[in-house]
Amino acid sequence: MIKIYRYLPAWTVPCISPYVTKVINYMKMVGIEHEIVGQDLTKLDEETPFGKLPKIDDGDETVADSTAIIKYLKGKYGDPLDSNASDQEKAEMHAWNRLIDEHLYWTAVIQPRWRETPNWEIYLRIIAGTDDVPPPLQTFADDFRHRIVTEFMHGGWGRMSGDVIYQRAREDIDALDARIGGNGFVMGEEPRSIDAAVSSILRHIIDTPFNFDTKDYAAGKANLASYLDRVKQRFDI
Repeated sequence: MIKIYRYLPAWTVPCISPYVTKVINYMKMVGIEHEIVGQDLTKLDEETPFGKLPKIDDGDETVADSTAIIKYLKGKYGDPLDSNASDQEKAEMHAWNRLIDEHLYWTAVIQPRWRETPNWEIYLRIIAGTDDVPPPLQTFADDFRHRIVTEFMHGGWGRMSGDVIYQRAREDIDALDARIGGNGFVMGEEPRSIDAAVSSILRHIIDTPFNFDTKDYAAGKANLASYLDRVKQRFDI
C-alpha cells in the first residue's frame, strides 16, 4: 500500500499542507488505497528529497512533490479522471495548477500563516497541539518559520505590503469563481484531477482558524461554497 507522509491534520483537512492535502484528495477521488503516515519534522531534511512534503513511498519507489506524485500515480495506476480530456483541457488544468502552487499558495497561505505574527501564534499552537508550547518545539518552529519567511522574501513577496498581496490573492479567487461558475466541477460537470488541487487550496483558505481578508472574501463566493459542497458529497473531501 502507498504511504503518504504528512505534517499534521487540522480543521477540515488531512494535513496542514495544501500540497499534501491535494495528493490525498486525488487518491481518494480515484480510489487508490493509501496509508497516511506522520512525518518526524526533526528529520524532514534528511528523510525527504526536497526538505518538505508531500512524499510517497510505493514499495521501493519514493516520489516527492505533489505534481510529480500525481503524474506518477496516473502513469502507474491509470488516469480515470483525465484520460478523455482534450489537449486544451490539459493545458488549462496545467495553468490552474501553476496558479495555485506558485501564486495563490504564497498569497493566501504563506502570507497569513507565516508572515503575520497573530496568525502564526494560532498556527504554532495547532502544530504543537497545545497552548503551552514546549520550549524545544518553540525553538524548532521559530527556526522553521524563519526558513519559510526567508523563502517568501527571496521570492519578492516580502517587498509587497499585505494589502497588495491580498489583492493579488482575491484576483485568483475571482478567477476560480468565474471558471467554476455554475458548473459541477472546475472543468465542467465531471471531476478532473485539477479538482484535487482546487478543493485543497479552498479548504486551506476558507476553513482555517486564521484571520485575513481573502478568507472572508472566498467564503462569500456562492459558486465556491456550492462547489466545495459538491466535492464533499461526492468524494468526502
